[in-house]
Amino acid sequence: MNEQATTLLQSHRQAIYNAAKEELIKRRRKRCKDLKNFVKEFWDIIVPNELKWNWHMDVLCDEIQESDSRVFKRLPKLYDSIFNVPPGATKTIILSIMSTAWEFSMMPEIRVFVGSYSDSAVIAIADNIRLLMKSEKYLETFPNVQIRKDFDTKHEFKTVSNGHFYAFTVGGTLTSKHADILKIDDPLNPKQAVSQAQIETANAFFDLTLPTRKVDKEVTPTYLIMQRLTTNDPTGHLLEKDKTINHVCLPGELSNDVKPEKYKKFYTDGLLDQHRLKASSLKALHISLGSAGYAGQIQQRPVQEGGLIWKKWFIEIDDALFPPLKSLSLVGTDWDLAYTDDDANAASAYITAGRLNNKMFIDDVGAVYLEFPELIKFMKTRKSPHYIEAKASGKSAKQTLVKNGIPAIEVEVSGGDKVARARFSTPYPEAGMCYIRKSVADFLYNDSRQGILNFPKGSHKDIADALAQAIQRIFRGGIKVGGPGNSMLDDLDFNS
Repeated sequence: MNEQATTLLQSHRQAIYNAAKEELIKRRRKRCKDLKNFVKEFWDIIVPNELKWNWHMDVLCDEIQESDSRVFKRLPKLYDSIFNVPPGATKTIILSIMSTAWEFSMMPEIRVFVGSYSDSAVIAIADNIRLLMKSEKYLETFPNVQIRKDFDTKHEFKTVSNGHFYAFTVGGTLTSKHADILKIDDPLNPKQAVSQAQIETANAFFDLTLPTRKVDKEVTPTYLIMQRLTTNDPTGHLLEKDKTINHVCLPGELSNDVKPEKYKKFYTDGLLDQHRLKASSLKALHISLGSAGYAGQIQQRPVQEGGLIWKKWFIEIDDALFPPLKSLSLVGTDWDLAYTDDDANAASAYITAGRLNNKMFIDDVGAVYLEFPELIKFMKTRKSPHYIEAKASGKSAKQTLVKNGIPAIEVEVSGGDKVARARFSTPYPEAGMCYIRKSVADFLYNDSRQGILNFPKGSHKDIADALAQAIQRIFRGGIKVGGPGNSMLDDLDFNS
């Protein structure tokens, strides 16, 4: 074969190879219009380990794709979405990294902003998005999606089609920036979630900042991606405010918290993912995280089932059979006071109870948000004497009530801080020595702000504090009266 023939043959072979390659790329591009196929196709660029596909990954892909499809068509959104998924279950890889690169492949001019609890966390997400979109495979599959060389920093980039990616921290600034899609991946970490101030900052960011950072408020969806940390974390905050949110909740173990319920049927042997979250792994996590941490981060139930410090120990009695107050000794109302009409702040909480046959009987439980004059009027309607903790908010209330002829006693409670007091008081209900009127039991346990099963991770701790004080008064006689001189408690018989 002469040189010319050899050259023609090589050229022909190259043409066949190029045509075959172009056909493969065309087919890949077509397949990758489906997000889950995109994830499978580009997985190894981000994750060096072998892909082990699980049903919940289909769910995450399908949920995002259904919502995104309306953005691509500039149609009004149907809802915002919350994804509660345990750590280590691919939520960030799929929902923040892969889906963002996929969104640019579907709409090169799109503007996608992704946020997280810290700069280092969100930069890690941004780095992986950039790594994927600059890969040879991505560029040959989507040649019209290219990052501009003159607009490419660790926090943001733009495409040649004027698409825009921006990485931000929760609580940070988004001035003069507007997104087609907003994603917030872990707005808090577990350490931040113990700080009420940090929680309030994150929640305020969702309320006050994100709504103004949208290209079209009717179209732009917000995706919150997180593990549950506390009852008033951004998930709890948003679900209480907006009942239209699409809530996808996939606990590590099958429970009634799976949402939507249709996904329950996919759990195998009661597990979300037998590869990443197998039984032995979950057992180890339960030990390392503790019951409360496991309940929130793995089970997406920020209160341990049955309660944390307080549990459902109080024996419920039908209202018709509950003993009247006149049959009880040591009857009174214990208070944890706060003067405010703002229900975002501490409440004035109360427990009305007495004692019979060495048992405690709780007749009433409540919490009110009232300024001082209205609070005093309300207190007059509750059963006296009133037992008020010896602190600044209690002194004026006690003085005012006494001046009006209403028995009020300023007391000092043993045990230390709120958590220590609770632990100091739990042996009595745990031993079956505490009864409660059935009609008030649900409020005591489950009120969204004050429920004691949430204590100490709930947003409000006032009822729990009043309860600890009441238990100590009824059983221990261990309340020290504030101030000098004798007390009205001196004449009470704590052994009756």
